[in-house]
Amino acid sequence: MSLNTRKKRKRELREEYIEQNGLVFQLPDETLLSIFKYLTIDELIVAASVCKWFRCIAYDEEFWTTIDLTSKPYSNRQLLKLLHRFPRNCTEVLKISGGSIHNNSGKLPLFTEQLNTLIQTSYPNLRHLHISQYDFHPNQRTIKNITYLPSNLQGLYLTKCEMLAPDISGPSAFFQVSKTSSNFQQLEILSFENSTCLQSMYIGYLPELCPNLIELNLGGCFRIKSIPVFINTLILYSKTLRRLYLSETQINDDTIHSICRKLKRLNILNIKNCKNVTISIVENLLTLKQLQKLIANDNIQTLYEQKKNEEN
Repeated sequence: MSLNTRKKRKRELREEYIEQNGLVFQLPDETLLSIFKYLTIDELIVAASVCKWFRCIAYDEEFWTTIDLTSKPYSNRQLLKLLHRFPRNCTEVLKISGGSIHNNSGKLPLFTEQLNTLIQTSYPNLRHLHISQYDFHPNQRTIKNITYLPSNLQGLYLTKCEMLAPDISGPSAFFQVSKTSSNFQQLEILSFENSTCLQSMYIGYLPELCPNLIELNLGGCFRIKSIPVFINTLILYSKTLRRLYLSETQINDDTIHSICRKLKRLNILNIKNCKNVTISIVENLLTLKQLQKLIANDNIQTLYEQKKNEEN
């Protein structure tokens, strides 16, 4: 439907409802659009059921550029039904949250192949995908590898998710890139925030998986340690990485020294609540001339700012 046709249809509906229902329908479209901006997606769907005119307003593409479904956890059945009902080419950001509310065992819901396929077909122009509180452990219904996710993403955020753990045969294949799978060439932001099962060995797969990262968030991943594979992987991003979040990990001073030597383009560094990082790294931090924001424990933060002011 062309823009002129849509405007004409809205005008016809408005005139019809003014005659039948009174003052509320005398509001201009622009006013209703401004009011509807404050509604969540769930509330927009309810508003759309009031009348044809409200539905025409509520389904305006402006409201569906970002779909945020994290205000409450959905069961997979509910989510599949909703995503199937509201496919949108205009959607660039999708946020979904599983949680454990629908599972009597208290476990996170599975991120299934069916759900993944529906996301890709319903939102072909998706750029940022936020997946919170889902389980990626092996199952006949779950996706087998991270590369099954939409490959045209610019940002992928896996928050409080459970991934595959290493077993007796070696590290998980969840992050491995096979010869037949595609990687995330366009991916610039990758976040595993508070996904506590993530271990340092997994990070070694990232340069092949997503070689152009600008932001990497490992905050709250307390199993991340200062082992060589982790440090060497960070160094491989020396030309691209700008924002690095390592709060509440088990990194130590050696990791910070390596970061300061090789990641000279960092703008943001978060090392708050890293118990193995000491105040001795402040001198190294001062060598990061492009660093605009440091987030650290109070003693490190205070000394860093003091010495930086002295330099200036």
